Amino acid sequence: MITILNAYTKDKALITLLHKTREEIDQLKEVQYFCPICESVVQIKNGRVKIPHFAHYSRSDCSFGTTGETQEHLSLKEMFATWCESEGLAYELEKYLPEINQRPDLLIGKVAVEFQCSSLPLSRLIERSKTYRESGYQPVWICGKKIFSNLTKLTELTRNLCYYSENIGFYLWAADWQKKELLLYFHIEEDWKKRVYFAKRTWSIYTDHLLKIIDFPMTAELHHYREYQVGSLISAYYDELNKKLLKREEQVRSIQSQLYNNYFHILQLPYWFYYPGLHIFCCCGSDMLLKLNVWKWVQFFDQNVFSPDELKTSLIAELAKSTELFYDFPNISLASIQEYCFEQLLRRLIYFQHLIKTSKGWKVNAGKNEYFVTDIHEWLKSIEKKRVISATPHQNMIL
Repeated sequence: MITILNAYTKDKALITLLHKTREEIDQLKEVQYFCPICESVVQIKNGRVKIPHFAHYSRSDCSFGTTGETQEHLSLKEMFATWCESEGLAYELEKYLPEINQRPDLLIGKVAVEFQCSSLPLSRLIERSKTYRESGYQPVWICGKKIFSNLTKLTELTRNLCYYSENIGFYLWAADWQKKELLLYFHIEEDWKKRVYFAKRTWSIYTDHLLKIIDFPMTAELHHYREYQVGSLISAYYDELNKKLLKREEQVRSIQSQLYNNYFHILQLPYWFYYPGLHIFCCCGSDMLLKLNVWKWVQFFDQNVFSPDELKTSLIAELAKSTELFYDFPNISLASIQEYCFEQLLRRLIYFQHLIKTSKGWKVNAGKNEYFVTDIHEWLKSIEKKRVISATPHQNMIL
């Protein structure tokens, strides 16, 4: 049954169960109530397991689903509504927006807060986020425990619930309804095995201004850095590619096939393909194919000199041709994703001197196109004790 906290009487009076005692709620049961969305009859549920709520009857055809909300979901709505009231924030709980046929859990002005406590088809997430944005609303998706309980790897849904800020990198909102905490996971990164690394900021609910917290990713002057043993990461990455190739693992075979069509072998690539053993976060699967597209750009413009603006324009245009390699990221603009990729790839090309600073700008230098396996092993040995630091905010590189 679909569960809600607000319902209408037959006289169109809006009744909420929020902040009412169970005795007061029992007294309301004599009246008939209607869903504010589908207008079908709903019933009051005043049990001891979940917080009191209205519920559709089991055969309801309400457009907002057919399953009831969890205790976690209902509790989070109640907590955040109470938080708004404690601050004197004007808010609307379960406000139905007929012009876009959506009902955010909490609407604070143009901020649409959604608590995602259960699975959701990715297509539905994309559609809802897009509709909110196109209609002038700011969607803020907050994960429940079930959605982001495994802090070592991201599911496809959780990844697509991420946001991006130049200040703190990729980030994700979550809430712990039992501890009454709002959590921000930021500077999210992955290594080649898709193991997740992150920093965390926690706020106790009711102890700070909610809208100020929501704006934190865009306004914070928060410096965070993470150190990786890059030699170990890359060596393990290279060894794994070799093993999967020998085992004819499907994903690696597919990548090798595309590399082969461009006269490359996955184990004999220019060094920058493997560096620094961290995955470019916005890429689906391996980021090898994105690097391949950029490397073809390097080969094509070998020995050309670009001004800083020309270089950025040219590389961004190349990235625009590779959008099929990116995750959907409904809460991040394509321009932000391209900017992130540009900064990541730029640093790596400069590190390996495929972009060289000259008095006239940046010179493209392809260098060697292919290496022997023995060359790769010698290089891996030379960097085995090397470390790399990843930091936010990313320092803008002066071109």
